[in-house]
Amino acid sequence: MRRLSAFEGIERLIRRGAPISALTTWGVGGTAETLFTPKSEDELALILKRLYSEGLVSYVIGGGSNTLAADGIIDVPVILTKGMDGIDVSRRGGDIFMTCGAGVGLGKIFSYCVCGGWSGMEFAAGIPGTIGGALMGNAGTSGGDIASAVKSVRVLDSRGVAVELEKDDIKWGYRKSSLSVSALFISSVVLRFRPSTKEAVAEGAKKAAETRNSQPLGARTAGCVFKNPSGDKAGRLLEMSGCKELSIGGARVSPLHANFIENHADASAMDIACLARECRRRVRDKFGLLLDFEIKSFGFPDGFMQG
Repeated sequence: MRRLSAFEGIERLIRRGAPISALTTWGVGGTAETLFTPKSEDELALILKRLYSEGLVSYVIGGGSNTLAADGIIDVPVILTKGMDGIDVSRRGGDIFMTCGAGVGLGKIFSYCVCGGWSGMEFAAGIPGTIGGALMGNAGTSGGDIASAVKSVRVLDSRGVAVELEKDDIKWGYRKSSLSVSALFISSVVLRFRPSTKEAVAEGAKKAAETRNSQPLGARTAGCVFKNPSGDKAGRLLEMSGCKELSIGGARVSPLHANFIENHADASAMDIACLARECRRRVRDKFGLLLDFEIKSFGFPDGFMQG
């Protein structure tokens, strides 16, 4: 892996030897040799231009949910977008438009909606992570997904050049979007909400939260590990395959919901990775179905998580 030869011009945007475990909801992961911390689109563009000139790829972390970083030294440059957290609100034609930096937390967006009585994000109540990560994986629940609230997304290409994408320019699917398979970096998004009342928005959020009562909300997890296959639930398949409460090292499949892996007792990233692989193998052996990961991983040997 090639490393940056020098840091002229971007030293102020760098943290060296940063513990990834402090940046993920699982609380695991090794040490990033180079962690970039942009707080604006211009700073992100500077970083991308430099990485491009060096021929280096990078990995992006927002709120740290849905992310499994390997143990040990991570020599892939990591970009932390959590500092890109600006919000601007305007009204046009009766609707509310909220421009959010990629690092804005979904909880913060939802709080704005409740206070303003704006409808369109009720389904997201209690979902962790940032809007950037939510867009990459089209985060959602049975009550809706983030695509339904999007007007446009502003992205940077690998050279740091900005492009504005309208909602229809992006392909949206179940827990995925074309943003996740392109060499594009999310800078900001414009969300569209409808005027409602605080009471109605709060009631909608309450109903959405009730559907997640079976999830281990107080445990250290990263959200659902696997996507639901068409016509079925990953949690059901995992439970039927004997995965519930299965453990490896400090990692444990939740006793409440088999599609969640908990950092139960100072787990390592390898504990979690091996447990996820074992769960996937059990479902394959019992049902002949290979579950797709909902979590994203980096720092592991090529193909390790698919083994």
